[in-house]
Amino acid sequence: MAEPWTSPLEQAPGDGEVALLKRIQALGFPLVPTWVVTLEEEFFRLNNLKERLEGLFRGVFGVRIDEERLLLAAEEAVRAVRESYLLPERAEAFLKALEGRGPFLLRYAGEGGWEGALGPKEALLALKRLYWERFRVEAILRRYPHLIPPFTPVLVQEAGGATEDPFLSLDLSRALGQEVVVYAWRGRVVRIESPHGG
Repeated sequence: MAEPWTSPLEQAPGDGEVALLKRIQALGFPLVPTWVVTLEEEFFRLNNLKERLEGLFRGVFGVRIDEERLLLAAEEAVRAVRESYLLPERAEAFLKALEGRGPFLLRYAGEGGWEGALGPKEALLALKRLYWERFRVEAILRRYPHLIPPFTPVLVQEAGGATEDPFLSLDLSRALGQEVVVYAWRGRVVRIESPHGG
């Protein structure tokens, strides 16, 4: 049985891109092996990160943004997330699910940027990197006035990269009844997005 926090795509609940990838798989299109990881909310809660991070940014956002304090707070926030821990049993389940596989791309569902990893241990480090990258200054300003991002599933995909595939894009656009752009690795779907972004 799959762990509810690290599930193969076909066993994972979810909407948005998770549901779209499951639909594509059901239509018979080739998809890279994909796992859905939903550890971020528990990670934040067990490490008391919401309260800690809100404390770091107190006084940064007022009538104007105090840029100097923002830079210092972001640096401390990245450190706080980086130095926090996943529950050992969650980390073990994550490693076990990916055992003997790789390379991997890790990204938030519905987002295009990714972290690469050669094997399961590197993938676990990449997962944490995704969490702390959300507290870089640019990421904070993109979602302002919200400090804590929405907890979004992370997709772990067994792929070494992804490039636009015009043939898969055409086939999938026909199957879905809407225009899409497909990014693939070795002829298998990694990501689908609207030609207008997102």
